[in-house]
Amino acid sequence: MNCLRTLTLASACFSFLWITTNVAAQDMPVIAPEIARVISEDGVDAAKTRFSELMASESLNHSVEITALHSLMSAFMQAGNMEAGSAVGEMSAELTVQMMSAGGAYSMPGMDMEQLRKMEEAERVQEQQAREEEEKLAARQQEQSRGKRRNDLQRFTGFYGEAGSANMGRTIFVAVSCDGYLVTGPMWADVGPWWMRSAADTVFTYADSWTNLSLEFVPDGDEGHHILNNDIDGIAAALKWKQELTPEYAKCVERPRR
Repeated sequence: MNCLRTLTLASACFSFLWITTNVAAQDMPVIAPEIARVISEDGVDAAKTRFSELMASESLNHSVEITALHSLMSAFMQAGNMEAGSAVGEMSAELTVQMMSAGGAYSMPGMDMEQLRKMEEAERVQEQQAREEEEKLAARQQEQSRGKRRNDLQRFTGFYGEAGSANMGRTIFVAVSCDGYLVTGPMWADVGPWWMRSAADTVFTYADSWTNLSLEFVPDGDEGHHILNNDIDGIAAALKWKQELTPEYAKCVERPRR
């Protein structure tokens, strides 16, 4: 059984790993097992409070405690609990600062500096891998929220306006983004473009804190153009394709960088 993958057993797994790998150590860690227990039972915030209480003890063996916290941090990181792993890492750093300020030196029983360097390097690699996994997850979630990228959107592009009206100011532009999404917006209003989400082959939606709208492109039978059914305020519900996009709109639209 891979106990590191079971967060509810974090305290028991940690104690087992510590005992089996440090049987020669005279001092057993106090902080790490307690922090593991509190995180498992009450969460990270409660563990931070408990850590502050334990830091006040004058009988701590800093080297043992820091080593144990490093092991616990690695256990949480490998289990995918980034919040807990990061919190334990901060605790280890704080304990190290306290030890340094007291004139101590960080050493581990039975471990030379080369072994210590390798262990710290392994922890850095684990932390980097955890950050990369978080970034990949965030990218996948963002991709899902944006909808599917498409390469068949040029058929919808153009300026759309009310049938029989020559007023190009009361039109909607429909363009394509550089990353494969439909982008639209009103020509008469000072608002940013709407990055549409594909809901069906010819149906697109957009929603934010202020706006919620839907567009549907219906074949018009006129040279392959479409009628744009919409629920945009201030314009007719059915808009007719008027003309091709002008050069400044025809090039792909860059997504704003945040």
